[in-house]
Amino acid sequence: MAVQNSKSRLVRADWVWAAVLVGVAAALRLYRLDLAEFKLDEATHYQLASSLMSGSWSSVGSTSSFGVVKPPLFVYALWLPMQLSRDPRVLSGFLGVLGALAVGGFYLILRRLLSRRAAFAGALLFSVNTQAILHARKLFTADLIPPLCTLLLGAAVAFLTCNSEKLVRYAALTAFALSLLLLVTFSPVLLLPAVSVAFLLRRRLLKAHDVGWAAAAFAFPLAPYVISVLRQGVPSLAGGDAGSGIRPPVMSWIWNLLFGSPWPAADRVVAVAAALVVALLAVMGVVWIARAVRRAESRAVALFIASWVVLAVLAVAVIPVRVEMHYLVVLYPVLFVFPAVGVEVLNQKSERLGLLVVMAVIAVAVWQTEVWVSMLKDVEVGVASYGTPVGNWWKAAERARELASVHEADEVLLLLPGDDPWDEKAHILDVLLSDTPHRVVDGLATVVFPSHTAVLLVASEAVAAKEPVEACTVLLGEPLVASPFGGTYEYRLWLPGELDVTACLAQLQPVAAKWDTGVDLLGYTVERSPEAAMALQVKVLWKTEQGPMNADIHWFNHLLDRQGNKVAQHDHAGWPSARWAAGDRVLSQFRLDLAVDSGWGPFTLAIGQYEYPTMITIPVTLAGEQSTGGSVQVTISGSAVQVE
Repeated sequence: MAVQNSKSRLVRADWVWAAVLVGVAAALRLYRLDLAEFKLDEATHYQLASSLMSGSWSSVGSTSSFGVVKPPLFVYALWLPMQLSRDPRVLSGFLGVLGALAVGGFYLILRRLLSRRAAFAGALLFSVNTQAILHARKLFTADLIPPLCTLLLGAAVAFLTCNSEKLVRYAALTAFALSLLLLVTFSPVLLLPAVSVAFLLRRRLLKAHDVGWAAAAFAFPLAPYVISVLRQGVPSLAGGDAGSGIRPPVMSWIWNLLFGSPWPAADRVVAVAAALVVALLAVMGVVWIARAVRRAESRAVALFIASWVVLAVLAVAVIPVRVEMHYLVVLYPVLFVFPAVGVEVLNQKSERLGLLVVMAVIAVAVWQTEVWVSMLKDVEVGVASYGTPVGNWWKAAERARELASVHEADEVLLLLPGDDPWDEKAHILDVLLSDTPHRVVDGLATVVFPSHTAVLLVASEAVAAKEPVEACTVLLGEPLVASPFGGTYEYRLWLPGELDVTACLAQLQPVAAKWDTGVDLLGYTVERSPEAAMALQVKVLWKTEQGPMNADIHWFNHLLDRQGNKVAQHDHAGWPSARWAAGDRVLSQFRLDLAVDSGWGPFTLAIGQYEYPTMITIPVTLAGEQSTGGSVQVTISGSAVQVE
């Protein structure tokens, strides 16, 4: 771009201003880290970084939305602050600091090309931009892209402006920076055309060994990941997450990234004024860079900046996957070059005009800071698209960990509204307690009473667990608010030496049966469901005699009429066999819905086990004899219940 001499040396004042901008950016990125976004993706990255602490190193990272495993660099980056603390707020703060340093680095790059006023204005807009802040403080792969893009920008500008003696050094650094970006996630592939343009612009000075060193700097970091993916096999991109043919609102996204939010409504005077300032400066910058491409002294850098944005946007139109806005985070910090150049153009026309426009940019920055603080206030009371902030999650996990330590509990049991990996509460709390012995229980259908002391974290949504848990455990303190959206966590203590489960669970009918899996049936109840007019509520208490099993054991519960016809059925995994521990007493609860014309029996309830997915029935012994049907059968007629 070379608006001024690109080889001018940075002076002390430049470093001071860079430090000031880093301070501003850091203050915004580190403010209220307890309100940082933390969803399933963030939890997965935390989990992978945590696994590195135990030595489980891998050449791949998390799995992308289109089924290909991502590179591991982002997870490796999180491993560094995890050496100091497992608190996810510390990890978010680490990324925030990197983002703040990127602002300072961006200012220094601009300062080699533009006046101090223009460089300051461009970097200030980068530091206070709400989208840039959001993408610098959560555990998401896009958050590491702006710092590395700043490294790529600095390396490429040096490569395009240096003399022949330093050419190979900066060529290799440019290739290495791009390689690091690709080691984070896939969206930096959008920058391949721009980097190719940079090498084409310097092709006359590059020798064969220079290209060889650059190629090695690019390929060497990527090699372990590429080899690992090739061994696993690359899945087709033509799956359900492929491009749908709908044109994404790319220009709207670009404006969102540049301004920090959509174009404001006309009645928001301050917001409209701020938007006009940024838009006018950016348009002036685009026009100037388009002209600079035609001038020999500024062609190389100007063409590279233009190709970074234009070719990346064009590439979005041809990639065979559905595009999301965060893919375009690769445009940071280059987007802010355009308003910076706009300031430079006005500053060259008049010193006074330059000062006025910088003051206008500062006013925009103050307004954007207020917007960011206001956004966090909204997050504190609940924003559906944002979800539960990390502080709520961490507080819940920390309290469970502390209570387990105080009461010398052997483990924490998480009774949640689901236990699948894609269930948000189950996944996030499971991950945050990765350094504490714990197990996740589907509290909507199951309650587990282990043979040892345990602290139970019971989510308010786990309504089926409420009655048995309250009857058999001791409440520990007041419930904890789970989220700005409501809900609570209760913490309760299970002391197996003081109370037997069969004693605290009322109305259980005893029965003696044993499956070959080492499971003993201890008792059950069958009652009319309070939730539905024609339904039975069934509770089954059973005990495990061994720990985790490799086989996936499921239960079948078949309700049969007098003729042996199946009138209702409920199959479930119950308490997954992979989580069993010897001595677990498990209360399974489920509902059997009856047809309107089925009456109230008499019915026979057949309870059995089978191995999934082979569907092989597990033999069961009842009253000393093995059941020929592989099940325990209970006759139900009105309120009368007896075992056959």
